Amino acid sequence: MDLEHDLSRLLGESVDGLASPVGAIVAEARAQGHGIRRRRRRLRIAGAAAVVVALATAGAVVMPRPVAGPTVTGTPPAATTTGTPPAATTTGTPPGPVMVPVTAEAMLKILADLLPSGGKLSKFQLGPFEWTRAVATDFTVEYDDGRGAAHIYVVVSPPDPKGMSWNCDQVDLTDHATRPGGAEPTGCTSTTDAAGTVFSAVTGVGPEGGYYFRKVRLERADGSSVDLIVGNGPAPSPEHPFGLADRPAPPLTMAAWQAIVRDPAWRTEVPATTAEAGAALAATLR
Repeated sequence: MDLEHDLSRLLGESVDGLASPVGAIVAEARAQGHGIRRRRRRLRIAGAAAVVVALATAGAVVMPRPVAGPTVTGTPPAATTTGTPPAATTTGTPPGPVMVPVTAEAMLKILADLLPSGGKLSKFQLGPFEWTRAVATDFTVEYDDGRGAAHIYVVVSPPDPKGMSWNCDQVDLTDHATRPGGAEPTGCTSTTDAAGTVFSAVTGVGPEGGYYFRKVRLERADGSSVDLIVGNGPAPSPEHPFGLADRPAPPLTMAAWQAIVRDPAWRTEVPATTAEAGAALAATLR
């Protein structure tokens, strides 16, 4: 294509019928064809300008309005930051401790952690005993808070369809011997919370020697239970098969023992670390 010839034709067609001086300018441009070739770049610019002027003057076309760019609404994006990205967060529940069936040694550790500091444990004896239910785990130990030794017996029982719910009607609170001075009166109370857990507290009697005990029991709705019995003297012996009082009352208060038996640590499964710590403690108390 001959650009210069085409441009000249376009200029001529665009200015047909227009009055001077535009026609004169175009005619002069045709007469100077050789000069136009030598001044190619200049002519292109001048010719384009002439076309724009001619079209606008003749009204041959309507000049389009500038089209605005798209309107941006909303909040502009935040500037990106370079560098090391933050570490990814991990969601979910961390794994819990390894659980094992409860042992008498683990129960000893639980009791030791719940008793007030300053006391002394001794004479740990592992069950089962002749009166122990086949499904239960139990032990005995002596506890001395500085006022004399006291025999403690602890039993944890899993849900047992054959087991019978315990209540105060099963307790004989008749005194069969003279109670030591300062001894608490006998009695039994049971309460049930909204979850169906029964809490019982008994101040019992002994057949001789002034020995008596406190018993606290927690019986859950699923049938599992925790029993804790503490006397006002050391463990029964061949010489004193029914116990021997060496203090007016068992250690601590009934409320304190109730708080101990209510602790959630008493379960049929315990952390393996509790069982291990209990075995180490028991080895020092035999």
